[in-house]
Amino acid sequence: MERSIAKILILLSVITVIGLVALYSASYIATYKYPFPPPNYYFERQISAIVIGAILMLFTSLFDYKKHESYTGIYYIITVLMLIAVFFSHGVFGSHRWVSFGPLSFQSSEFAKIFLLVYLASYVYREKGEISTFSKGVLEPLLKLTPIYVLVLVEPDLSTTAFLVILTLTILYVSGAKIYHILSILGIGALAVFGVYKLDLLHAYQTNRLASFLSFLTTGHASYQSSMALSAINHGGLFGTGPGGGIYKFYIPVQFSDFIFATFGEEFGLLGMTILLFLYYLLVREIVHIALKIDDIYAKVYIVGYAFMIAFQILLNAGVSLGIVPVTGVTLPFVSYGGSSIVSLMAGLGVVINIAYSSKD
Repeated sequence: MERSIAKILILLSVITVIGLVALYSASYIATYKYPFPPPNYYFERQISAIVIGAILMLFTSLFDYKKHESYTGIYYIITVLMLIAVFFSHGVFGSHRWVSFGPLSFQSSEFAKIFLLVYLASYVYREKGEISTFSKGVLEPLLKLTPIYVLVLVEPDLSTTAFLVILTLTILYVSGAKIYHILSILGIGALAVFGVYKLDLLHAYQTNRLASFLSFLTTGHASYQSSMALSAINHGGLFGTGPGGGIYKFYIPVQFSDFIFATFGEEFGLLGMTILLFLYYLLVREIVHIALKIDDIYAKVYIVGYAFMIAFQILLNAGVSLGIVPVTGVTLPFVSYGGSSIVSLMAGLGVVINIAYSSKD
């Protein structure tokens, strides 16, 4: 297991360094926009988040993972309170997603993802003999997690809500839930989204995102965001324009977060994107490799869930830049700007490391 831990830490370090290079190149241009932050503003904040994340990862890697199971109820209460707290902080463009303490702020929903893994690992461990039934395998965990889904939904954050639900169903499926139970829930969810879309119950930006994506699928005409992202990747060609040489980052919105894969593709080309995706593949594979070597159901479910969470975020963020999924706002793990994402992912990875160390052969 020591080799797996070493590989994970090396891959994490390489991806993080690549992320910092890509982030600085994509974000320094913000100095030309009001309110004119310094060129290093986002870069320095990202480094601070990485340092905090590394400290938390060290802590969780030394904290006995078996104790998390007994603390699940406490974690649930803390997560709900964190999600409620966002409504008492100042909103940004009509959304309440951050909890602020003076100059510091964090996004509660990012930490809710890690709680979800802990909760489902605990649930499957306790109900392992009945996961194949509809009530225990799908209905009960979804109902118990509904308060979290609803709180994230009303922030509003439809994409993260959908991400949490899909991640839940995926973990339940690999834990033994029946595929037709999962598909029935997905079908109901798809009908619900279609219904609120047709009834015009979504926020304007959510409706525009869905409409633009459907238009792209049916007519091939991409939205402005997707069009700029695709143009950036196309302009990068095979080898890219080089760090700092991209021009489309001046036009792509949120170019250092939601669309960082596109700005990275322009400056590092198809070759750079392939290398980055391959590094992600190695990271996810090494995490899954740990899960395959242990027998503890709680630990196995947590690790597999973490691997799926990372993989889904990679696919969604890259898919947004490639125009094959709607704009979601999901970050590219360890690369996109976002302190809450970096800190929560590193803290969650620390639990994986503790499991691997505790189960070393």
